[in-house]
Amino acid sequence: MTKFRRLYKFLLLFILFSYCVNGQEKTEVKEFSKFEKIKTKILSTKDREEAFLLSKNYVTLAKKEGNSKELLDAYDFASGTATDSSGLKYGDSILTLAIKLHDQVAIGSSYFTIANGSIMIYDYKRAIEFSITSYDYFRNQNSDELSRKSLFTIGKLRLIIGEDEEAKKLLKNQYLYFKKHQINNDSKLWYSTFLTAMILTNAKLKEHKENDLLIKEAYSFYSKNRDFNFYKFHIYFSDAYNDFSMGKYSSAIIKINNALDIMHKINYRVPENVSFLLAQCYWKSGETEKAFPIFKQIRDNYFKNRKTSPSFRPAFDFFTEYYKKHGTTEQQLASMNDLLEFDKYEREIHKYIQTKLKEFDEKYKIEEDEESNTLSEIMSYVIICLSSLAIIYYVFKKVKSNKTREQNNISNTQNFSEEKIDEETQRPKTTEVFAQEEIDYDIYRPINKLTVEQILKAMNSFESSFGFLEQDLKLTSLAQKLNTNDKYLSKIIKIKTGKTFNAYLTDLRFKYLDEKLKTDSQFKNQKIKDISSNLGFGSPEFFATAFKEEYGKSPKEYFES
Repeated sequence: MTKFRRLYKFLLLFILFSYCVNGQEKTEVKEFSKFEKIKTKILSTKDREEAFLLSKNYVTLAKKEGNSKELLDAYDFASGTATDSSGLKYGDSILTLAIKLHDQVAIGSSYFTIANGSIMIYDYKRAIEFSITSYDYFRNQNSDELSRKSLFTIGKLRLIIGEDEEAKKLLKNQYLYFKKHQINNDSKLWYSTFLTAMILTNAKLKEHKENDLLIKEAYSFYSKNRDFNFYKFHIYFSDAYNDFSMGKYSSAIIKINNALDIMHKINYRVPENVSFLLAQCYWKSGETEKAFPIFKQIRDNYFKNRKTSPSFRPAFDFFTEYYKKHGTTEQQLASMNDLLEFDKYEREIHKYIQTKLKEFDEKYKIEEDEESNTLSEIMSYVIICLSSLAIIYYVFKKVKSNKTREQNNISNTQNFSEEKIDEETQRPKTTEVFAQEEIDYDIYRPINKLTVEQILKAMNSFESSFGFLEQDLKLTSLAQKLNTNDKYLSKIIKIKTGKTFNAYLTDLRFKYLDEKLKTDSQFKNQKIKDISSNLGFGSPEFFATAFKEEYGKSPKEYFES
């Protein structure tokens, strides 16, 4: 009986303990399921607007619970489901939170999100800067898959400026990788993304036979993965573009309308590139009146925002052709002016992106060379070490066998020692100089390494070539000369010199003046107006004011003394 009571008590205690543990686990599961439940809803909804509203609820919930990790995911969902440019604001929120958490991968992801969003609103300068920065972050974290994803925006930018062959090489490598690594829904989605990008690229290159296989592959993917039908309009659009490039305009229009049907069903805002393709099909098939309002909307949006895709140039060609047949002389001239203005904008965008991509390619090639040469470098180090050991052994044997000679050569040894000491005392100086030349890239963030290197190199060239003597030089014009923007240039000047742009320029000019006064005795005999002009100052009055601040005297007083 006593044994039974003991067993009974033990069972009661075990049940009570199990209840407590289960209760704690249920609380944790309940907390966990809050976020999982809302994620599932977002992923399963077929309405983009509803997905965005759910994503905003996810953000609110994560903030309320004080869960930073979930908040990062929530911002990511919101940026991806946003129906307008507000997606970029969430990208900025990801960046702010990621920096606060010191999460390097999340920082890279936020840069990628902002880059992709910037392409959608035609902010190509920001897109290329943030794309390269994103890639740098992922490479530094040795995240191969994320690095591959970030190359998507690089590929898109190459297509925009007409580097189609280079874009294909880049996109094809990533397409083949994700085709082999479809391990989860995310990698499957990236496989389909690179697949449709490959179809668009081949269409531009007129490689239609290869596209026949890829288009079948894409439709097969969506038939097997019906959960991804939310994104099926991408394959309809790429298939339509392929038909358009072959001159099959009627077939292309049908497929564009299929894409539009899906977009309307899921409340997805129709991108301008889809409308543009439809208008091109109408134009090429002779239905100019249907094409006219679409092209007009694209043209009006450009003049309203001063931003658009360089690939939309045919919209401006359309009006020059249309008004030749149906317009007045004034309309013809106006359409020609619009085309010339667009061409100027297009050249500027192309030049900027090409410059940045060239820097990117140089670094990418360097990294590949470094990886391929790793083994040879190791072998070189091994050979050097073995050679050093052999030399040390030889010297040791030599010293041991010539002890008597060493006694007779004390003076030589002392001289050798003095030289050695002198050499050692000089080494820290060399190290100091080297340390000064090193760049601390962290202080320049979020500007990426390539851009920092490029601007600093350009600034050195600007200074050594006396570019600062140019008349009335402005920050904006110098930024253009250095192939960057005024925001980045101003920041780098401030960090490097501790001065504003104007103070930096004035400082360079006065240093130049000091050298001229030392080497050219006649320089000070010129008129103040001429000295001011030679130094690049906009007016003698401004020169005199700046001079007095620098030297404590007016130019006339200083030169006479």
